[in-house]
Amino acid sequence: MTSSFLRSSMIPKLPLAMACALVCYAIHAAEPEPESPQVKFPDKKLEAAVRKFVFEKRDNDKPITEADMVNLSVIEAKSAGITNLAGLEKAVNLASLDLAKNQVADLKPLSGMARLQFLDLSDNRVEELGPLATNLALQYLELSNNKVRDVRALSGLTNMASLYLSGNKLKDVAPLTQFPKIASLYLDRTGIRSIQGLGRLQTLFSLSLASNNISDLSPLNGLNRISFLMLEHNKVKDLAPLVTMGQNDKEQRFAPFLQVYLKGNPLAAKTKREQLPVLEKIGMRIRN
Repeated sequence: MTSSFLRSSMIPKLPLAMACALVCYAIHAAEPEPESPQVKFPDKKLEAAVRKFVFEKRDNDKPITEADMVNLSVIEAKSAGITNLAGLEKAVNLASLDLAKNQVADLKPLSGMARLQFLDLSDNRVEELGPLATNLALQYLELSNNKVRDVRALSGLTNMASLYLSGNKLKDVAPLTQFPKIASLYLDRTGIRSIQGLGRLQTLFSLSLASNNISDLSPLNGLNRISFLMLEHNKVKDLAPLVTMGQNDKEQRFAPFLQVYLKGNPLAAKTKREQLPVLEKIGMRIRN
């Protein structure tokens, strides 16, 4: 028996399936990784803004890929002349997006961003908020000075802490009365007359209702953590609801710390004579 035969007979033989698997692995390992698809941006100003946050491509013109977009958590592009957000839907892990002072109207590319917590779209051309209805992580939403009328799409965003709708022409505030965590709500210059239901927002710290057509403050009863209440330039004559709120605050949780801004309201003579002194005695700071 030859030595070569002895050596070969001593080598364990691999099962056929395992041998094939090893060969296939070697072949695939030698193949290059497939390239991530390129993201198409119809709006080149948006592409330029996104590129600033893709660090490996911020100083060159290499195509931005879906893999690049997935890694983005923050994009800031104020006053960039952006009109079209197509392509941004690939940034599925985005947590913060600042697009203030652009010309954006269509928010469909933002729909379903499960991690988006901060969104600033102030001073744009937004009318329809439906695409934001599924962005359940949103905590800070700035929509001041747009063309929003219907806010029903926001009613299910239960993590909302700060909501700014100043300068829109709202039809109804009822959809905004169910936020369990909200601390700041700005509804100034929205044309609203009724604030029915806002008293349910018991976590509110700051509420701006300035420059509207509000006359009845009784719906505010129930706000027991409020510290800043902006009511300038409305049609308020009677402050009895505020007196009631203050007198009901037996534990002095908010009344001694509440600042109320009343400039530009047609307060009745009796209100000035009788109610203002009571509010001041309670500890409220009246800015009139």
